[in-house]
Amino acid sequence: MVSLVLAVFNFRVNRNTIYLSGVLIIIALFGLLHYSLFANNSPTMLVFMGVYNIPTYYLIGPFLYFYFRGTILDNSKIQKSDLVHFIPFLIAFINIFPSYLKPWDESLELANRILADPNYLKSLNLGWLYPSNFNMIGRPIFMILYVILIIRLYREHSGELYRNALPDSHRQLMRKWLVLLLIVVSFAALSYLLGALVFINTPNIPKETVLHSPLTLIVMLFFLMIPLLIVIFPQVLYGIPIVKKKRKSFDHYLNAGEIYKYVNKSDDPLKEDAIRILDSIHNEKWYLDPEFNVDILSVKLELPKHHIYYCFNYIIKSKFTALRSQLRIEYAKNLLKNEEDISLETVAVQSGYSSLQSLNRAFVEEEGISVYEYLLKLKRN
Repeated sequence: MVSLVLAVFNFRVNRNTIYLSGVLIIIALFGLLHYSLFANNSPTMLVFMGVYNIPTYYLIGPFLYFYFRGTILDNSKIQKSDLVHFIPFLIAFINIFPSYLKPWDESLELANRILADPNYLKSLNLGWLYPSNFNMIGRPIFMILYVILIIRLYREHSGELYRNALPDSHRQLMRKWLVLLLIVVSFAALSYLLGALVFINTPNIPKETVLHSPLTLIVMLFFLMIPLLIVIFPQVLYGIPIVKKKRKSFDHYLNAGEIYKYVNKSDDPLKEDAIRILDSIHNEKWYLDPEFNVDILSVKLELPKHHIYYCFNYIIKSKFTALRSQLRIEYAKNLLKNEEDISLETVAVQSGYSSLQSLNRAFVEEEGISVYEYLLKLKRN
């Protein structure tokens, strides 16, 4: 559930969360695999979790690496060279491919045999390229290799966290989150590798012994800690942390000079980005496009959306939609003052509204009177 929430609600703001969501989904599948093997008697679940899903478990390392790299360097893009990280997944897929071609009844028979005695896994070989029982130690080994790769990445680039664009308190929070996440993943991989080695080297170990062993509980605990860390550090989900202090109320000025005067007082490291956002919106008049939103602004300025949200919330101290509405209303008022024969429908369209009704609604919200009342007021004066 946590992974789905991350993917659905945070992807558009901070795309790095898609990799973290992938990690959580694989961990959930991993948990279902062991549940189906040691605590459940469903052969169908075991076929899906323990056979068909084997290649998926080799993605947890690459997804973690992409998440750490994207968070540290503030760039979620995947390069062509990154395809090398999917080679273990591809090899595992090719190795297990014969199992996808087997009749369903044959797969169920195999699953029932494993459920009757999990020790059968030690001698099982379903693969084309390597013995399928290697996956028991192959998964944690690849996780450990990626932990080493992430540690190297962190040591080389941690000083570049958000390109030094964040206040120290924010940067420290991100570092604390990344370090704790890396520690938990490291212990999860090491404890799982140790458990797999114990299972492989213990002859005829009972299913109940594996299920209730302290080592199994430790492995489960570390894997459960990963989603729990997200609950403890909810600020990191949007890329730039949410500051703890409350925002001060802010009067929305239509005069661009007043906004700049306010923003220029800020000592926030992202102040230059905030000024660039305001410059572009005012000078280019992008707000006159009815479709103009944060997505379009992000593309035009080549700025991550979580940077834009941060600038509006904590430097400009205005909602994007509020500033856009005020600029449109100001433009509409100038049209009504300077164009005597212009129709209200034309004013609405030229001001960035899809209809006269939308213009009138915005007028009431911003001016306290309808556009018709404002027009009568102009004529009286």
